[in-house]
Amino acid sequence: MFDFAGRKVVVIGGSYGMGYATARMALEAGAEVAIAARTPEKLAAAAEALQAGGGRPVQWRALSIEDRAAVASFLAECAPFDHLVLPGSTVRPVLYADLDEAEAAAAFASKFWGPFWAAFDGRAHMRRGGSVVFFTGVAARRPVKGYVMGACINGALNAATRSLALEFAPLGLRVNTIAPGLTDTPLQDILHGHDKYERYAAYSARLPVGRIGTAEECALGAMFLMANGFVTGQVVGIDGGHECMP
Repeated sequence: MFDFAGRKVVVIGGSYGMGYATARMALEAGAEVAIAARTPEKLAAAAEALQAGGGRPVQWRALSIEDRAAVASFLAECAPFDHLVLPGSTVRPVLYADLDEAEAAAAFASKFWGPFWAAFDGRAHMRRGGSVVFFTGVAARRPVKGYVMGACINGALNAATRSLALEFAPLGLRVNTIAPGLTDTPLQDILHGHDKYERYAAYSARLPVGRIGTAEECALGAMFLMANGFVTGQVVGIDGGHECMP
């Protein structure tokens, strides 16, 4: 379906979920792949699995997206590359009334500022014709109670996508965003634990497609945005119809 031979894809947040699925698809499409994430053990296991499946070495480094210097150093090590994929970090669901300033700042540092500065620092190392792919979420357009920080951060990154598409254009680079709906990834275990299955069932009953999404379906969206040179400044919803559900 996709031919990424001769291309290099860097995924920060590539140890599991949508990031890992994107890295695997890029590798299967012939790309050279580099991944980073914050947990060394998970990252090493992901790199080993990718290498076993793709038959080619996978560059990796453990780092936190909030550590701008470490991210910039990793991107320099990966140079030159074509595509930068930034699945983002976890934002814990919390009611507005229960939110504190430190938690709000930490959420923005991980899910907004981390990807934002990664894109900034990655520009100089990217080949013309490449792209940046952010990940946000449907909450920016269709918020749910208890996820105000996620909605705010997703909305800010969606807006940045359109502005950065203009800023990156002179470099021959494109900028797009995937906005997933509820997707079955290990993140749901972190956020909702055993309650996730009840949540899945409730959402599935309301979604037009009748089920929740998969990491692979979101990864297909990222692959499309990387491959299609006529797409930039777009926020692509992969949400099973979440925005139009009753």
